[in-house]
Amino acid sequence: MANALAMKGTSIEIIHQTVYREAKNNIPDAIYKHLTGDDPSEPASESNSFRERATNAYRFAEFLPCFAIRPIFNQLVFVLHFYFGVGLLKATVLIPVICYFLMGIVLFVWTCRYVATSWASLICILTLLSPPVWELARSTTPDALSSFVVLSSMFLLLEERRLLAGMILLTLSVYIRTDNVLIVILALTYMYAAGFGIRKREIGILAALAILSVPLINRFSGDYGAKVLYYRSFVEAPVAVGEISPMFGMPEYLTALKKCISGAVHSVYIPFFLIGAAYILRRPSRAVSGAVLVTSLYTVAHLIIFPNPESRFFGSFFVTMGLSLAAIISVESGARPRTANTTYPPVNTESELAMTA
Repeated sequence: MANALAMKGTSIEIIHQTVYREAKNNIPDAIYKHLTGDDPSEPASESNSFRERATNAYRFAEFLPCFAIRPIFNQLVFVLHFYFGVGLLKATVLIPVICYFLMGIVLFVWTCRYVATSWASLICILTLLSPPVWELARSTTPDALSSFVVLSSMFLLLEERRLLAGMILLTLSVYIRTDNVLIVILALTYMYAAGFGIRKREIGILAALAILSVPLINRFSGDYGAKVLYYRSFVEAPVAVGEISPMFGMPEYLTALKKCISGAVHSVYIPFFLIGAAYILRRPSRAVSGAVLVTSLYTVAHLIIFPNPESRFFGSFFVTMGLSLAAIISVESGARPRTANTTYPPVNTESELAMTA
């Protein structure tokens, strides 16, 4: 909300007053107390950080670059608020909810390529109601928007073979979440290896564009760098994020990785990975194979690079596993996918008639 207001050139004092007034008037008291450092169940460092931000506009302003690195989401909040009159808090709620339903539509259209409409409806409903996907609609973060754009780009690139539209969307996803640069690189690699008609030169240009977008976004957002991100994510929440000299080395990383592995093992990841593994053994479609491989490798790489097991980072992975379930059913039932991008041999009508005779 603050970054959206800052685009209007509003002073930090007004931004601070507006944001906390909006929060106080529109969210439950328990959550507001948490965000203002009045939650005794939280660690002392986090409560102190929240309390300082709530009372000191300039300390609050120091945290804005940490969230300015999501420019498209912030811009959408700005447009909804200043051009359509949607409240600041409602705008941050509306975007994830809309993207959640749009993601469901993309998933339904894609699954209909492999199974009957009734099966596609059931798979989509179960996937959307699964805890990690359902949580996307309830989180006022860019993650639902990111998952929708990534899933749509995969559908266009791998299923529809619309390379231009798909690559535009996939590149734009980096401006929603900068860690989507991993998705771009993995998708390009798979498309080249699987013979989707993309050349090395095109891969180099597109990969360079995505990779260079990350320092560009960080530069113009005023981001404090990776060490500050890791420190405030895995060590403690600082009071003055722009004034610290963070200490984060290999011991801190290994501690965070250990917690991440434990959290991932005891959450929803394993059942979804098993669905993907069952699909890979069948491999009925290059399109779905690409989506499964790219999102699975992205999830593993992300958990290693940034060891935080929160499921909201991996919406496209969980949704793609639902899609792979549809592809598995199509193989088990003997149905032919209604798509050209499949590893099945083409139908030979004359030979089939001869066999029937």
